[in-house]
Amino acid sequence: MQWDKVKNVLIVILLAVNLFLIGNFGVKLWQDYQRGEELVADLRTLTQEYGMQLDDAFQLPKDKVLPTLSIDRSRADEEAVAQAMLGETAERTEQEDGTVLFESDAGRVEWHADGTVEAECTIGREAPDDASSALRLARQLLSGWGLEVEHGSTQADGMTVAMTGTVAGQPVHDRVLTLRFDGDGNVALSGLWSFGTPYTTVQGSGVSCNAADALLEFAARAQDVKRIDSMTVGYRIEVDSNRRLQLTPTWKIETDSGEYLVDCAKKTIVDQEN
Repeated sequence: MQWDKVKNVLIVILLAVNLFLIGNFGVKLWQDYQRGEELVADLRTLTQEYGMQLDDAFQLPKDKVLPTLSIDRSRADEEAVAQAMLGETAERTEQEDGTVLFESDAGRVEWHADGTVEAECTIGREAPDDASSALRLARQLLSGWGLEVEHGSTQADGMTVAMTGTVAGQPVHDRVLTLRFDGDGNVALSGLWSFGTPYTTVQGSGVSCNAADALLEFAARAQDVKRIDSMTVGYRIEVDSNRRLQLTPTWKIETDSGEYLVDCAKKTIVDQEN
């Protein structure tokens, strides 16, 4: 009988502790929400002082810490893509600057050391006649060329199709391939791409990507921008001093006048760094 009373008391104590912890957690969530709303309100006021406004649907992303990553150039993958586009008899020419050119009767493919590609070839099938058929055909071609990626997305704008894909679970804002169909059975491929798995060569805690800091720096420096719609953290591709591809933590800010990239560490607009 005594044990039953003790057990009931323990149960009541455990319930009380759980309710207390749940209550504290709920209060913390509410406080975080309030602080987030106050921060966005302050940012709206500050950006207005620079002649800009945040879109009504704008949401401030959570801060992240991302490592700077390196990724090796894969000439084997580049050659495999070229042969899939042009045939296995394509002739290969390597230039001093690292550019590799593949040519055959079907067209040409040119891979550059910085990851950019420029190519033209015949598709050997009927040309698409609208955006929907262009999108379907582009997906088939990209898959057949070995350029299909996990978590990739394709979008069509008329006879032009763009493909993007994540790396290490994060978007790479400038890693885009574009296919353009000319209506005569030919396609042009261009863009910036990478192969393989990235890795880190620098020990440390990574780069802090603070959304509010990047937004204010952008508002202070950007020109001809009236409205900021959204911002997304990810990477951009650079070439380091060893001619190795590097993934640098970067914000992408979408506005009424286009997209801008802001370096997470420097807080500078990328095309204004130099």
